[in-house]
Amino acid sequence: MKRQFGVFVCLLALLLPGAAFAQTPDRVIPEGTEFQLSLSEPLSSKLNDVGDEVYATIRRDVVVDGRTILPKGTEVIGRVTLAKAAGRPFKGGRLHVTFERVRLDGQEQRLAVVVRSAADFSRDEKVKASSEGTLTEGTSGGDLLRNVGTAAGIGSIGVTIAILTSIKDRTGEGYSSIGRGGAVAGASILAASVVVGVVLTKGKEVRLEPGAIIRVRLERPLSVG
Repeated sequence: MKRQFGVFVCLLALLLPGAAFAQTPDRVIPEGTEFQLSLSEPLSSKLNDVGDEVYATIRRDVVVDGRTILPKGTEVIGRVTLAKAAGRPFKGGRLHVTFERVRLDGQEQRLAVVVRSAADFSRDEKVKASSEGTLTEGTSGGDLLRNVGTAAGIGSIGVTIAILTSIKDRTGEGYSSIGRGGAVAGASILAASVVVGVVLTKGKEVRLEPGAIIRVRLERPLSVG
């Protein structure tokens, strides 16, 4: 009887190896794996608030050892944890998004990734991220140059006025020399106007349109059962 039972157990093990004695190993994506997300909705350091939910999808299959672990189109869900609008001077916007869930077959699993960068091809722009994953923008070089150029133009008018008021008419027929005080005053006006122009230069906002590519890195292994 015992022998027959032993034979039965062996046959069961051969026929149903996963059901009774061994579980199929989970599919694991190792820590440090990088992959891309496609943003589903727009994001802005000026318009978004902390707590806003963020939706994206896996842009390409995530493959490990020849097996697709996360197929293209898998939904990833996160939230805005920092949103700071651009300011003056030179202060660009800052935006931090924490992606924390991945939805597979109607079930959600915890996810731990950090954003490495974002690229918005519709606007031909790339936004870099800090080591913590915060997307940051600086200031537009073109805007800065235009601003300083405008300020210099305004300053030159001030310089001309200061110089004309200090010219000494030695001949009685026209202007013949420039007073030192007027020149110094004119230079001061020019310098001050340029500084004002620089100070008024505002940084850029972090803006991402739907379809923007967000590159992320896995901070902890992800086990997909």
